[in-house]
Amino acid sequence: MMQRFVMTRRSMLFSLAGLLLTTALTLWGCGGGGGTSSYTDPNASITTTKTATALIEPATLKQWMDEGKVNNPDPATRDRVVIVSVGTPANYATAHIPGSQLLDSGALNLTRLEGVTAIGTMVMDGPTIDGHIQRLGINQYTTIVIAPTGTDTAMNASRVYFTLRYWGFPKERVKILNGGQTAWTTAAATWPAAYAVTATVPTIPASTFSVKNLYNGTTTTNFNLRYSIGEMINLVDKINAGTISTGATGVAIMDERGGVNVTTHPYIANAATYNNGTTTVLDSHMNYYGTVAGTFKDTAALTANLANFGITANKTMTYLYCASGMRASTAFFVLDGILGWPVTLYDGSWGQWSGYTSLSTSPVATAWRTNVNTSATVAINRTANASLYDPAGTGNVKPATLTIDPIANAIYSTITDPRANQMLNEDKAYFTSGGTTTGGGGGGGTGSGC
Repeated sequence: MMQRFVMTRRSMLFSLAGLLLTTALTLWGCGGGGGTSSYTDPNASITTTKTATALIEPATLKQWMDEGKVNNPDPATRDRVVIVSVGTPANYATAHIPGSQLLDSGALNLTRLEGVTAIGTMVMDGPTIDGHIQRLGINQYTTIVIAPTGTDTAMNASRVYFTLRYWGFPKERVKILNGGQTAWTTAAATWPAAYAVTATVPTIPASTFSVKNLYNGTTTTNFNLRYSIGEMINLVDKINAGTISTGATGVAIMDERGGVNVTTHPYIANAATYNNGTTTVLDSHMNYYGTVAGTFKDTAALTANLANFGITANKTMTYLYCASGMRASTAFFVLDGILGWPVTLYDGSWGQWSGYTSLSTSPVATAWRTNVNTSATVAINRTANASLYDPAGTGNVKPATLTIDPIANAIYSTITDPRANQMLNEDKAYFTSGGTTTGGGGGGGTGSGC
């Protein structure tokens, strides 16, 4: 029904689409890093799906449906849209946005070895993300719209956004639907019945596209969007030693666990704090959300909230962490997708950091411990309030229990050993190993439009 509804409008909208195409190419610009702004030539592949930021409203997605972009079967199109419903299979089976496809929110992370331990909260590896994008029919000309289903949250949608950006998808080709399926359902109540949520599962031909096709032959800056445990420890050591500044134009570390009192909980040293008049707390990802479930606050409110923690556009980099890398993905989307400020996500987060201590029965090697002073000459601990760790406690005061990899623990005696950045090494090798279809030029993504 939706396909017939859309096709009847394509002829009427052909002239309008052409006008929008010309306008978009003239007015909008959102670079993709590495000297290009899309998978291939931006002038050929980016048409009318450019938006001011990576956050779009239901009316914008409806327009793309009306223009025949959603699941466009034309292999020659340069302006195709795929809607990814992030949520549980049960929620998706009950109802979802017409034409959308499921990405199970329970499959957003992998267990991977990094440093001297493995942990189950890490970003997908290359074969896993390729399996998803091929099943979803994503190719080099696809704009991806991420929409939480049912009761799912913007946090999970943001995690998908981070994953795609990490794997080289340019910013202008990845969107989050503000308010997700809930906002869509509300808007669709005033639209024709064809737009109502449905239980019908679309049949979409699989693609052969790979993240390898996003590699332009020189640039792997997309991997700078993520930090490893070794890099994070090294960063804290340099801040503690005074060789990296956290001043107005320096770097910032933000704890996104939410509501953690800096006087009663351990946290990564030098993380930004905010005194709200009653207690000094670390940041909460809820500060980014609007009053309607799954929506984001406007740019002014987001900027004001970040300023409370000393985070501004002048920061050279903001490093994010939370408990598992999920909540921090929300802040990553705000900074990268909405504000366009420099940001990196430490996705090992507190679950990894607090496991690298001397407190477990089988602790990590001394060089990797996060509850020690930086050096004999700089008496600043890598973890603020490290003395508050309670192995018998719960929540934010109980250090994580991780399984030590005995080989890595024995041979990686320094945090800067490049071999100990196993995930980066593995992902770069996969990314640069050559693709199967035409494409290139993903990179980090910059510019004024998305």
